[in-house]
Amino acid sequence: MRTILLDDALHATMEAERLARADSGLPVCLCVTDGSGDLLAFVRMDGAPERLVPIVIAKAYTAVRMRATTEAFRKRLLDGGLTLNDFCDPLLTSLPGGVPLLAEDGRCVAAVAVSGRALADDAALAETYARLLRERLDPARGAD
Repeated sequence: MRTILLDDALHATMEAERLARADSGLPVCLCVTDGSGDLLAFVRMDGAPERLVPIVIAKAYTAVRMRATTEAFRKRLLDGGLTLNDFCDPLLTSLPGGVPLLAEDGRCVAAVAVSGRALADDAALAETYARLLRERLDPARGAD
């Protein structure tokens, strides 16, 4: 999987926003970070509450740092009797809706996140968003 470029982040974000708008669900915030967790693209749909902005960014950051979906990270916390405080990083969140894009060698190339709907809906839309970005970064793997 190649390195993410701004054009990739913007294209996937706008396509995910279009899909979110078309499904008539609640408005969401969407974002893409690079493999370091730094923000590359962000959209707050009309009507999405301002409080979602730091949440969606934290979801993407967490997916990068933990090299796992935030849904999987949440399960790890619950199964292990852990709390977010155990990781000594105040930017982490356990809310589902963040998905990392991992290269075959294990590198985290990017992460996407969605916030604004029910947790399961955020996670499902984030998986679709990740697929859109993955198709741009690694056309051979596509929707793997």
